[in-house]
Amino acid sequence: MKGIGMNTKLGDEPPEVQSELLKMAAMYSIPIFWGTKETSQVDNNGTAFILDTGERRFVVTAAHVYESYLKKKSKGLIDDCQLSNLPFELEEKRISTSSSSSMDIATFDITEQEIQSLKRSVLQGNQRTWPPKRPRINEAIVIAGFPGNERQQVSTHGYSFGLYCFNTPVSSISNRHFGCVLEREYWVDSFQLGLPEEGYDLGGISGAPALALDLSSSGIVSWRLAGVVYNSFVELGEIFLVHHAEFIKSDGTVIQST
Repeated sequence: MKGIGMNTKLGDEPPEVQSELLKMAAMYSIPIFWGTKETSQVDNNGTAFILDTGERRFVVTAAHVYESYLKKKSKGLIDDCQLSNLPFELEEKRISTSSSSSMDIATFDITEQEIQSLKRSVLQGNQRTWPPKRPRINEAIVIAGFPGNERQQVSTHGYSFGLYCFNTPVSSISNRHFGCVLEREYWVDSFQLGLPEEGYDLGGISGAPALALDLSSSGIVSWRLAGVVYNSFVELGEIFLVHHAEFIKSDGTVIQST
């Protein structure tokens, strides 16, 4: 696990607090990946999470993660998909994707039995109604995902997925998404495992949940889903783009971009 702590609206927390915030985000992120049974090779991976809106529980990832899977499968290059340790047939499980190329979110059905077998936390958040409110400029955001270049084969049929997590303030907001700029001058190595090198390839964290942190008057930190990570740019600096959570309806359908 690689962790980046940054000074945020919540203040200058000590390293042990920063690491706990990052671990909190890591509770919800799940690797989703595919490959071939014959060679036991993972072809690609993304990040997903299980969301509970109060009406329904379902899996969320980026639409381009799903589309990448479909493209490879249509060419006969892959025949198996998994959500962590769970075999997961994306076509059969699909609930909704946006017909608009500007809305990069996909949702999938999951049973309670499957959720139990994953042994992963289900994201609910502190909001009382759905959807959760949008983040604000400089509000603290925590993200954890699985970059493909951290993926390692550890046995004939086993892989390890390295986790990349960080917290950062919101830098910009539009009607469709918000952006976070990771400014290296503020980076803190919260887990004492070393910081990523310049130009680190973040491909694979698409689909990760972005959690907005809330600080109560009594000093208690809680969180809500702010959005779904769908893109990152290393050419323009280390920038993340995240679709607002409000584009996911409580029944699991994805709202078209406005």
